[in-house]
Amino acid sequence: MYCPKCNQERDGEFCLECGLPLIEKPAPQGGLNLNLGDANAISGGLNVNASKNIHNEDKSVHNITNNTSTVNNITNVAAQKTQMELLQERKNLYLNACMRAYEDNILEQDEKLELDRYRIELQLDEGVANGILEQVQMLVIRHAQKSELTGVAKTKLKRLTESLNKNEITALVRQLESIEVLVDKFSNEELHRKYYLVLAALKENEIIEKFGSSTVDNYWQTYWCCLAYQKIGKIAKSEDLLFSLENKYPNHSNDNITLLAVACAYMRNDIEEAKELLNDVVGDYPPGLQRFAESLYLLLDAETAKEMGATEQSCAFYLVNFFNKNLIDEKNKYQEDTKQIPFEAKTNTLKAKWESMACEGFRMMNELDSESEDFVSDLKSVLNMIIPPAIAEIPYAMANLVAGLKGISEDEAVKWADKLMALDPQNEDADVMLSKGVIYSEGVGHYTQNIEYALAFYRAAAEKGNMDAMCSIAELFFEGEKIEKNYQLALEWAKSPYEAKNAYGLYLYGVAYYEGKGLPKDTLKGKRIIREAANTNNSIIGSVSAMMYLKENKI
Repeated sequence: MYCPKCNQERDGEFCLECGLPLIEKPAPQGGLNLNLGDANAISGGLNVNASKNIHNEDKSVHNITNNTSTVNNITNVAAQKTQMELLQERKNLYLNACMRAYEDNILEQDEKLELDRYRIELQLDEGVANGILEQVQMLVIRHAQKSELTGVAKTKLKRLTESLNKNEITALVRQLESIEVLVDKFSNEELHRKYYLVLAALKENEIIEKFGSSTVDNYWQTYWCCLAYQKIGKIAKSEDLLFSLENKYPNHSNDNITLLAVACAYMRNDIEEAKELLNDVVGDYPPGLQRFAESLYLLLDAETAKEMGATEQSCAFYLVNFFNKNLIDEKNKYQEDTKQIPFEAKTNTLKAKWESMACEGFRMMNELDSESEDFVSDLKSVLNMIIPPAIAEIPYAMANLVAGLKGISEDEAVKWADKLMALDPQNEDADVMLSKGVIYSEGVGHYTQNIEYALAFYRAAAEKGNMDAMCSIAELFFEGEKIEKNYQLALEWAKSPYEAKNAYGLYLYGVAYYEGKGLPKDTLKGKRIIREAANTNNSIIGSVSAMMYLKENKI
């Protein structure tokens, strides 16, 4: 036997020098050396995750000992175990308790007393127990230091924030994988909040899958997953998470939960409850939820929203991706915009505005009645919305004019094609490559239809994350024109755009469901998805195609 104070081997049960109970001599390595991997391996399923929260697998909070007959269980097969094995089991149980106590990174006095009581119950030497506790404390401290982002991580978060503020869906989807790596490495609050927000908005099934397979609790994952369940119609699951948040995370503001409850009520179309809950918000939510709160006021209390300075543009991400708000309601709005913004401006904001205008213009064009007496004047009015983006050299607007959509002659189409094809061949802009693919796919003027050329340009654009290019490849496989028809391959290409709520991806999946192409035939689901595509203004060709399909099939 061994005396932990004198560091000497003794005979008997007590040390003759200091009187302490003798214990089994520790293993040669001299103690319990913890790192993240070691702690996870020996702590019975506990994990230290990127948000610094330490939880047991059943997600209980502050149940430090979790000792339903644990001490008795140790001796369950004691006759088959050595004293060293029994001691190690007691150490592991105490380690579990320490890690639960430090789940919020703070060891309260009552938790310290509970740990001391548990140490006595385990018959664990005080010196050994203190050593374990100190090493867990150091482990938590070292991990907590990872909350500060490095230079590269800061830049990536900044880019994500910019794309989020501008509701740039394609850019956000492209950045998600890179941000996910950071979430695993850093416990930064803002990083976690924005990552899980974007994931819930654009890939609701993915965040639900991550939540279901996670062995640790993460506040923001749980928070936004609640809305993800609402989006897919699993109301009971959403409500369960909503009510669990307050119990599991008492240190967060009550306003956080109230805002979430307002959003859930609105998403299930219970407007009266949403308004009533919104009245309970006192403004105690963190700055990171300001846009979320403003979007709810825009939907439910316009006067307060105005006082807050909230606008549809600043809250577009929430309004469009959670609340299905169509931000383009007035046709004349775009004609006014063309007068206010000069063609020569090349900012990203203008590009997005032009693309949105062209998209709405194309949709309106396909609603025009060619037999109407006012057809010519109506067509001219619509073209006034479509031509400016082309003049402003928005490649995809140029390409769609070229592709033979109504309103311009073949000579004009060729002129636009020549202008587009004359762009620098070294230009790596995905929209340019996509547009050239459109020209070869359609076979405009002297540019003979060439599916191989079209695929080459589409693939180059798709590799840069362009979702319309992915969908263009998918449609070629769906149609099987001069290429072997392959529904499954088409659906694979369209999957990411569909999950990101890209209009083109929605359209292709809607048709696949409606006609039973590669998916089980479901006309109701297909119709709903196609209509959603027609009202989604992030892809000119997607919304136009959806509008035409609805019109041609009279659905």
